[in-house]
Amino acid sequence: MRRRWRQRARTARWPAGAGIAAWRWLRTARTAKRERLRTEPGFDPARIPPRGGDRIQGLRQGVGPVYQRRYTVRIEGGDLDASGLMERLRADVNAASPVEFAVFDKISGASPRLDLGDEYDVHMPGPWNCPVRVVERTPRSFRLATLSGHVEAGEIEFRARDAEDGGLWFTIESWTRSGDRLADVLYDRVGMAKEMQLHMWTHFCRRVAEMAGGRTAGDVEVLTERTEIAGDSRVDGRHLARPAAAALARTFTALAKARGGRPLHPRGVVLDAVLRLSGTSRFWGVPLLDDAVELRGLARLSRSIGLPAPYPDVLGLALRWRQPSEDGDPATAELLLATTGHGRAGRHLLRPANHWGPGFYGSLLPYTAGDRYVLLGAFARRAVPADPAALARAAGEGPITLDLVVATGLGPWERFGELVLTGPARTDDREPVRFNPVRHPIPGLRPAGPLQQVRGRAYDAVHDIDGGAGVRKTGRRKDTARRRGPRAHRRLQRRYEGLRDRTVNFEPRERPENAGPAGWHIDDHRRPLPPERPGPPEPDGSWEIARRLVRDYEFADPRIIRSAYRTGAPEPGADMLLEARFFGLRFHLGVRVGDVVDAVVEEDGRQVRVWGWNYRTLEGHLERGQMDQEVRKWLDTGEVEFRLRAFSHRAAIRDPFVRLGFVLFGRATQLKYQRRACRRMSDLTRAALAARGRARTADAGVSR
Repeated sequence: MRRRWRQRARTARWPAGAGIAAWRWLRTARTAKRERLRTEPGFDPARIPPRGGDRIQGLRQGVGPVYQRRYTVRIEGGDLDASGLMERLRADVNAASPVEFAVFDKISGASPRLDLGDEYDVHMPGPWNCPVRVVERTPRSFRLATLSGHVEAGEIEFRARDAEDGGLWFTIESWTRSGDRLADVLYDRVGMAKEMQLHMWTHFCRRVAEMAGGRTAGDVEVLTERTEIAGDSRVDGRHLARPAAAALARTFTALAKARGGRPLHPRGVVLDAVLRLSGTSRFWGVPLLDDAVELRGLARLSRSIGLPAPYPDVLGLALRWRQPSEDGDPATAELLLATTGHGRAGRHLLRPANHWGPGFYGSLLPYTAGDRYVLLGAFARRAVPADPAALARAAGEGPITLDLVVATGLGPWERFGELVLTGPARTDDREPVRFNPVRHPIPGLRPAGPLQQVRGRAYDAVHDIDGGAGVRKTGRRKDTARRRGPRAHRRLQRRYEGLRDRTVNFEPRERPENAGPAGWHIDDHRRPLPPERPGPPEPDGSWEIARRLVRDYEFADPRIIRSAYRTGAPEPGADMLLEARFFGLRFHLGVRVGDVVDAVVEEDGRQVRVWGWNYRTLEGHLERGQMDQEVRKWLDTGEVEFRLRAFSHRAAIRDPFVRLGFVLFGRATQLKYQRRACRRMSDLTRAALAARGRARTADAGVSR
């Protein structure tokens, strides 16, 4: 009876307690410094040992991602050591808890002190009960595991240690996920429960400092890492977004066909871009926001609807660059910005404009950095009318500079670098430059929310449209799809669309340059092509012809391997379905374009013009590895060559007969394909040059 009345009294004071907690959150917890716990792969649930006893609610019983959070405070001037502090805390946990908001009530255990096996109910505002059990206890720490009915699933540890200079370190670390779907919405989607938890434990850390008879040295440090769980069965925005994504994809596909390949931003101006990053005042765990480095890439500026220049339109700024990673293998990253407001409400709304600058470009949709939602943006300084011709003239007169900024939710914008756009300006009408930030995310920034997923599906659908004819490309020729029967075409289309859900079947650390050549086949073939005069490549010359052959994958010998399904010119992240042939058998293999190179590079003190691309094998391929195909011209001598480089390793093949056949004949077939590809490239280039010569001779005869 007494316990029931005590619970009612606590329930009656929750409104006042919630008000006090909200006031403290506004004053302290809201401004607490939050950072990423680490940048390596996230927490493995298997690290938490299985617990004995009934009603334990482990991580596998939870819903949504796992959050590993660590609250740390340094205590100075106290009269207790680490063991004494934990002994006092075990005597009365409520002495440190914000009791107007959360109360620890012992429901099992003979001793009034916290001991191994004791159970507590943590009473908080809301429709949940929060039972926990003490599963570990040492002189300097204790750990609680959640029980059935708790708002979370997982464990939390309280520990203290003595500092070398006489102070104390107190830490609260939790490994939890939401206990049910409603809690997942409030924690991971809305964020309300996350802020309540932040207030509770930061306040707990400050009260512990008072219990020790000392004071906190600085603020409570809050570190967080978010880890998705494979096989998570929660019903979230992904399931709700699928019908909307399918409808939007069909709409964008119809618009793309009607407008020649692009539903929005039909024409744009492409400029060279330099990202000069300087970092911010906080650590994000995101290379783009933390590093001080200079990165090179390209930018495309365009009008969304395509209205004439005098009329306002939503202006777009698309960026692509190579972002270095910790393993040394740069990754292609893309960012799409559009003209929006920059205020707390306006940053979430598109805003038509009639000038490229001055103005603000925002990401509109959020990303997550750790457990924080962030928006990215760029402030344009220079005045430029929103006319492609005016933009080209401005780029020719000098660099166009924009400030790169980041903001958290409704927080202020903070500068983390600058973007410099330089000419020469060019259009991408002949070879459209397409962007897909869902396939090429920024390392450390995860697109957040169902709208990001809807957008990704629409991008994939549009990329499957041929920008010239408005039809899908299959094979090496435009009419290949018409040659196939409808049933075979649909089957290949389904195979191709299934590639988007597959991942590359090798890790960057497994590449031979990182792990050593043991077990890898490394090949490097060079084939001289007809030379040109020294200097830049000649129009319709040997280099330009070979570039088109490399772009269209025409050099591959169709008797061994051919492109069964692809979507236009190679772009980073685009998928290809290859058809390999061997003794009458056909194998459909998935690959993904990695990098596209179009630059003048310096080798051994000589400049060489390079155009090429590579692809990497996906799950289900018979091999693991990468193949690069490039056409190169040495500018000082005019020499032109085709270069084919590859590293490969046999993949795990389930079918024993296919595995045996690959072991016996795979390497020989691989070398045969590479030799024939080089020879075929040379023959096709010479044939095209000869045909061009005959056409010129015929034109000269007609003119006479």
